[in-house]
Amino acid sequence: MQKRFFLLKGRPFVFLSATGHGTKGAKEEAALAFDRLNRELKKLGGSIDDVVRITVFTKNQECRPAVSDVRNEVFPHATRPSSSSIIVHDFSPGDTVIEVDATAFLSKGKKYHKKGFEFDPPRAYIKAIEVEDILFISGQTGRGENIEAQTASACSSIDNIMTELGSSWKNVLQVSCYIKRLELFDIVHRMIQEKIANKLIPIDLALADEYAQPGVLIEIEVAVAK
Repeated sequence: MQKRFFLLKGRPFVFLSATGHGTKGAKEEAALAFDRLNRELKKLGGSIDDVVRITVFTKNQECRPAVSDVRNEVFPHATRPSSSSIIVHDFSPGDTVIEVDATAFLSKGKKYHKKGFEFDPPRAYIKAIEVEDILFISGQTGRGENIEAQTASACSSIDNIMTELGSSWKNVLQVSCYIKRLELFDIVHRMIQEKIANKLIPIDLALADEYAQPGVLIEIEVAVAK
């Protein structure tokens, strides 16, 4: 299992990545992946309830409903994590169909402030979750005929959420972009740098083969200080 520790605004977090390899079927793999995450978090003094963001990678569109069902069972509450869902055709081992990346707050069993924000009307995933004084905003896709238009559209959606919840791009701590083609990286990186006024913050760029909706070229998720 991949595992790395990092700080946001001086607060400790851990990034974990787990697959469901070893079982058969999307639902079984998703359940095993979340169970592996929970077991690893318990070793660190926490639990699956400390997860603040998940990115679910599936091999195809057909896996998505089963994963969504398991996610709703694992996180039935209003403070479920922010979420992104990406389709990647190539996994290792090759027969794997599910991978879950999770960011969790290292609470070590201590109480902390956590509040979820729903869309209106509610969706299967949450708009954002507030953990102490940090907002984790669910992945936003954009509309338009090209990468410039879609990146601008996704950033506009994020801007609206941040404004609603009392923050802005000047407070962004971390950005992750899932992009359809490698040659689009430079354009996206330049546009994100303009949004954050060239601040030195982590901007992760990763490839995706498909998204929840056809025609999408990018999905962006951010962590931002209140």
